[in-house]
Amino acid sequence: MKIGILGSGPVGLTLGSGLIQTGHEVTIGTRNPARESLQQWLKKQPEKAAAGTFRQAAEFGELIIICTSWAGTKKAIEAAGIWNFKGKTIVDVTNPLDGKGPDDNGRLSFVIGHNNSAGEQIQAWLPPDASVVKALSCIGHQHMLLRDFKDGTPTMFIAGNSDNAKQTIIRLLQEFGWDDVADMGNIEMSRSIEPLFILWSAYGFMNNTSKHAFRLLKE
Repeated sequence: MKIGILGSGPVGLTLGSGLIQTGHEVTIGTRNPARESLQQWLKKQPEKAAAGTFRQAAEFGELIIICTSWAGTKKAIEAAGIWNFKGKTIVDVTNPLDGKGPDDNGRLSFVIGHNNSAGEQIQAWLPPDASVVKALSCIGHQHMLLRDFKDGTPTMFIAGNSDNAKQTIIRLLQEFGWDDVADMGNIEMSRSIEPLFILWSAYGFMNNTSKHAFRLLKE
């Protein structure tokens, strides 16, 4: 599959590497395609990797992944061209962080929540026939390409309005090693999924680790 990724930070590059390893073609979209860290990443990838503008990535992708900072997300979507999202499945990996970093308790803060979410906001910004699926937002980039955890297999929580789009994302997640995926319902459930990242981060700051994840246990 041809996949466009909006965002060239650690999340975008990690997902790009994973997608290439599983046979997909990837174009990373960014404000500065000539950035040194991105060029170094490209040198390590086979021929299925490219970098360009947000618009080039969105035009390229049959599926689009959004992993920009929240402050830059709307501008990235606009730069990509709203029409380039029509009829496509969109993976929303963002969290609506305020950018201020953790407080004394290691707690991050969102700029929206409770009665709205990043997932819902992105769905509202895009054409009606674009299908946003919230995924991979409740864990750090270090484990998005799932590695074994000594205490068992973690769970990835997803949400979206289109069952077909969610099935596509479940298959991608399984390629990354996520065999336990919990479909939480429509995109409004992003309100419940996104705060998991605050909890995940707080535990990490308190214990100086990123080697943890959530697991849903069933009787």
